[in-house]
Amino acid sequence: MKSKAFTILAYFTLLVLALFFFFWGLVKAKAFLAPLAVAAVLAMVVLPVANWFEHKGMKRGWSSFMAVLSILFFFGVLAGILAFQVKSFSEDWPKMKQKLEPKVNDLQNFIAEKTGISVSEQKQKLPSSLKSGSSSSSSSSGGGQEAQSSGGESQQGQSQGQSGSQSQQSGGGSMMSTAGSFLMKFIELVSTSLLTVVYIFFFLLYREKFKKSIIKMVPEGRQNSTRDVISSATKVSQNYLFGRLILVVILSIAYSIGLLISGVQQAILISILAAVLTLIPYIGNIIGYGLAIAMALFSGGNASQAIGVTLTFGIAQFLETYLLEPFIIGDKVNINPIFTIIVVVLGNALWGVVGMLIAIPALGIAKVIFDHIPVLQPLGYLFGEEDTSDSDSPTFFDKIKNWATNKFT
Repeated sequence: MKSKAFTILAYFTLLVLALFFFFWGLVKAKAFLAPLAVAAVLAMVVLPVANWFEHKGMKRGWSSFMAVLSILFFFGVLAGILAFQVKSFSEDWPKMKQKLEPKVNDLQNFIAEKTGISVSEQKQKLPSSLKSGSSSSSSSSGGGQEAQSSGGESQQGQSQGQSGSQSQQSGGGSMMSTAGSFLMKFIELVSTSLLTVVYIFFFLLYREKFKKSIIKMVPEGRQNSTRDVISSATKVSQNYLFGRLILVVILSIAYSIGLLISGVQQAILISILAAVLTLIPYIGNIIGYGLAIAMALFSGGNASQAIGVTLTFGIAQFLETYLLEPFIIGDKVNINPIFTIIVVVLGNALWGVVGMLIAIPALGIAKVIFDHIPVLQPLGYLFGEEDTSDSDSPTFFDKIKNWATNKFT
């Protein structure tokens, strides 16, 4: 009995140590592994495009190059739209800030009454872009004190003039260091992006070689089954990833139409951000809806705009879950919600935003592979949504989803 308990404890300790060093290695190797992981995911997204060009008679090198160009074109158009919207947002920000300042002041007074935290303490925690407006209101109320202290200010003028040159020198140095840091980060971003593009091209170009090398690693008696597992996993995974990309585009259009009808400012920018955030399930939908509501209320909108935003997101999410998702992605990869949240949090802890974005595709690919390997099928069952319903009788929404799945897939 003691030896069995010791064996279990030893195996558990080894498992904990292995997981610790595995995740520690992922964090330390982020600069090397993150571009590879992103390139692998994007290569699977554009694999149908490369196959389409190849079926049209184009050689594999050129078809891979055209697939890379297609994804560059997509991100270029997306960056152009976002840049235009950000420029428009920066131009509208002074007007929005004027509408926002009275609401911020009312909120500060309400917090001061309910919690006892003074307005001055709250202003210290405000963003710098909002401090000027709130401080101006407080300075206008203290105009009499300014007149009384004018003599003291004139006496302090010389000391301030002496310290002005020192502050200018330190300010210039800090500006130079900030500009240098920004330049280095920009160069790092560009180099990482170029490296990712190169990875995508070679993943597409040598995809058959990678597949054959994996098959050669298994015994001869299992090569046919391994070939079937790779083909099935690749097909389902690329359909899942490509379908998610299509859903992002459709949701961007749907959100934009609804928010424009509701009269929300910067509707296209908010719609694109909300659609991209849907790649992070549950959490992304909440953040996107919060951004749209905040833009509607803080930009001077009324209750009708808030209702319009709520209806837009509610209808879009209903269509995505029960009609678009079964039609575009199908019912082949369903991830358990608890593991969805776990991998998103884990991805953020390991690689930040990049880890959050690729966590769900990575888990979906892992589940597909686990479902096709008998010894790993329990893990695939654990990660999936099988047997998670509270009752055997399907609900009204389940009937709609099943109907859509049977009708369109």
